[in-house]
Amino acid sequence: MGLFYEYKPPSPDVQHQRLVALRQLTARGFPCILWGEDALNYVHSVPTSLFDQQIQEGRYVPIPFTPHYSDFFGVNVGKSPFLRGILLKHLDIPDDEPYKLDPLPGYILLLPQSYFGLDVRSKDRFQTLVPPLDASNAGILAPKFHTFLEGLVAFNINPPIPLDTPHGRGRMNHEVFIGYLMRYRVKYEDDGNTPPPKELLPEERVILSELQTEDARWYMGVYLGERRMLSLDEIKEYDHRKVARL
Repeated sequence: MGLFYEYKPPSPDVQHQRLVALRQLTARGFPCILWGEDALNYVHSVPTSLFDQQIQEGRYVPIPFTPHYSDFFGVNVGKSPFLRGILLKHLDIPDDEPYKLDPLPGYILLLPQSYFGLDVRSKDRFQTLVPPLDASNAGILAPKFHTFLEGLVAFNINPPIPLDTPHGRGRMNHEVFIGYLMRYRVKYEDDGNTPPPKELLPEERVILSELQTEDARWYMGVYLGERRMLSLDEIKEYDHRKVARL
């Protein structure tokens, strides 16, 4: 893992070219937060794919959006949380052969709205991309480590749809992001055969001390303290306890 831990983000010129859409918005007074793979890659030096670039690599066409979605738990009819999503389908990938052009996906879902409740006025929760990027990127908000982590936890605890209709794929995707953030900051020294540490590492304690929300402190306390992901039942029970205190 040493080589990966030494990963450096793309050059400022490459990042500048990719962020053209955000500059268009910030230039017109719309606040924008860098998120997802872009934030992992550019801000927190995690080597990850920027999947939306695959749109340019295949014959994707818009198709009517459906409110149904398939999850680990089966098909949920009419309960998609992404009501304004834009659905693209690859013309050369049939539904009965979804991995025909792997790693290109059969479908791409574009989300024109955010599902993370972050206050863009809280400047202390964000950092600037300038420098090393050009000054025209100064209006783009890059989440600090604790801000990014708190946003991911917030989605898992309070998703766009009630927990009674769990969006397992979305939750697992954010668990992957959390795992990346932790691994590339703590720089775990494991070779696949070394058992996880029994106590919190010094850097893990620092991370917990940085968290500003009750939800994130609870979630990451279990995640790090017990070296495991949280179950849906645990999250529901936590929410019930919070409501009971109100």
